[in-house]
Amino acid sequence: MTAPPAADARGTEPEPGASPPAGAGPHTDYETYLRIGDLLELQVPLTPGAHDELLFIVIHQVYELWFKLLLHELGLARDELLAGRAFAAVKPLRRVHEIETLLLGQLSVLATMSPDDFLTFRDPLAPASGFQSSQFREIEALGGALDAAHADAPLFSDASRQRLRARLAQPTLWDAFCSCLGASGLPMPAGAEGRARRLGSLAAVYRDRNTSAGHAALHEVAELLVDHDEAIAVWRFRHAAVAEREIGHRPGTGGSPGVAYLRTTVGRRFFPELWEVRSGALT
Repeated sequence: MTAPPAADARGTEPEPGASPPAGAGPHTDYETYLRIGDLLELQVPLTPGAHDELLFIVIHQVYELWFKLLLHELGLARDELLAGRAFAAVKPLRRVHEIETLLLGQLSVLATMSPDDFLTFRDPLAPASGFQSSQFREIEALGGALDAAHADAPLFSDASRQRLRARLAQPTLWDAFCSCLGASGLPMPAGAEGRARRLGSLAAVYRDRNTSAGHAALHEVAELLVDHDEAIAVWRFRHAAVAEREIGHRPGTGGSPGVAYLRTTVGRRFFPELWEVRSGALT
């Protein structure tokens, strides 16, 4: 693979608290800008001679990088919806869909590892577990599907718990979408008593998308939110299948029931009313 041309770092700003790469300047080189040396030092297998442990580490580290970008894009989409700019939320949500397509593809790479290969390095991983991915929990929180009790789980670091609590205190994507509909004259009252009116407003978005420019943008956002919901559900299902392929019905390394737990998550939905509106409100 040929490296892309050296990136131009002019005009970019580091994250708060981050120091610039050594040697960074107006004409920094590709390796320095991306900290390639640091990046390639982050894969540290625990079991000498376990060939597939590097694959396992890389897959999960890359997942965490994609999760970081997903949170970045989902946060922007949420903020644009809160500001009443449905059309501006379309681009980040389209990007989210493309990223989640890649996430599914990564599971196919992981599935090239045979069970006996995994068992050569699995035991030293305990009690580490994918359940401890606080960034994935943040994605769930943005979708409104995170149990608040998870934010205080002892398996997370103090910094992770703080981020999860902060995320739970923020509006969700659904909150933002409802706000955007309300600003467009489509009532989305909260609570169980407002369910029928919410479904009516959602149905109006679908029925009028070809006659109202405002509804067309809302309709595209609604379908992209369903894409996000569906992609995570498919990823959960595929993740459970790959886990069963690798470990059968052994307990998870973090002490969870393993595949049995993963299967309980497949039916979760971030936006149940966007699914429910298809069942009758559109007729």
